[in-house]
Amino acid sequence: MKMERLFLAISLATLPALQTLRAQAAPAESNSTYELAGKMLDVAHRPLALVEIAMARDGAIVHTVISADDGAFSFGQVRAGPVTLHFRRLGYSPAAMDVVVGPGGQAAISEVVLVEVPSELANIDITTEPAVDRYHGFYVRRQQRAAFGRFLEYADIRRMGPSNPSELFRTVPGVLIRSSGLGGNTIRIRGCQPMVILDGQRVPGAELDEVTQPADIGAIEFYPSNAGVPPQYLERGNRLCGLILVWTR
Repeated sequence: MKMERLFLAISLATLPALQTLRAQAAPAESNSTYELAGKMLDVAHRPLALVEIAMARDGAIVHTVISADDGAFSFGQVRAGPVTLHFRRLGYSPAAMDVVVGPGGQAAISEVVLVEVPSELANIDITTEPAVDRYHGFYVRRQQRAAFGRFLEYADIRRMGPSNPSELFRTVPGVLIRSSGLGGNTIRIRGCQPMVILDGQRVPGAELDEVTQPADIGAIEFYPSNAGVPPQYLERGNRLCGLILVWTR
């Protein structure tokens, strides 16, 4: 198999949000692979970490990576052909770009620039929010990231009728659930304890069954790996342990 190195060469600083830039290149051999890598920067050309870069082929997301502290990201060896890269980070305008993976697909400059969104907060009247508004982020992520995790709302949980919240994920591949001997269960992914975040706050070292009960959960998100995890909840020491986001009623 032919293996070559390919770097992104596009600055998105002048592109409107979600505008697509199409690269022109000669067709590549279908059995060849190329390393697709790049570096995320802000408009001041400073490294931009925690950018979610999703690669889509034929309209379906096939791989997602997160930029490192120095802004670098890599998809490793990618099969030749057209793909679309989607760039997202909280506080920055999202963008998308079509890339033809193959010889001559891009020039050898590995910079991708995202534009920061100005943050002006208007006066806010605080009122009691209906549940559907409280869980708006949950519904958006369920629509966009369903392939990366398991999303359950209150009606789903009632229908399943679990004794403990951990039982909601007993059928997820790669997840091991065992009795803790304290009236609940432990959840392990590849021998690692997933992080638990309750209503936006991390609960260090906690088991899911220790912090909530099925009747108290309005919505829950479970990511078995860092793929698809919202950037604001990513932690570099938790790449393989997974994440559980709990939103109480």
